[in-house]
Amino acid sequence: MQMRTAATVILIAFLCFCFSCSRPRPGVATPASDVVSQLSQALVGKQITIRGRFSLWGKFGPYVLLDNQDGVYLVSKTSFTWGNPYSEMEGKLVAATGTLRFYHAPPAKPTRRAVARPPDYFYFEAETTQLRLISQ
Repeated sequence: MQMRTAATVILIAFLCFCFSCSRPRPGVATPASDVVSQLSQALVGKQITIRGRFSLWGKFGPYVLLDNQDGVYLVSKTSFTWGNPYSEMEGKLVAATGTLRFYHAPPAKPTRRAVARPPDYFYFEAETTQLRLISQ
């Protein structure tokens, strides 16, 4: 029984670590010309351009990571395939233009055991977002 409890504690600690690291975090808006360097709720619903490193390895799909560690996911409502040319953009500097959206996770329901839930995050709808490579 103690081994099962220890395994549960380790699993919970791992999930907490995973959900606290490498996820996009909201910040304060300070636009630099037409490129947004930080994100805020005031920008939600507006078409913006962001610049950052592209990654296919986000928790909820591909995302663009800004210099200040904020990020914007590229979320698809359909079965969108991220093959070429997107795989060639991995880790490279890109510009993404789209309408900024925000996912707010519903409040957690009380349970007797720990349950992982998604964090709040900013995103663009993949089907309507223009993504272009800036540098190799």
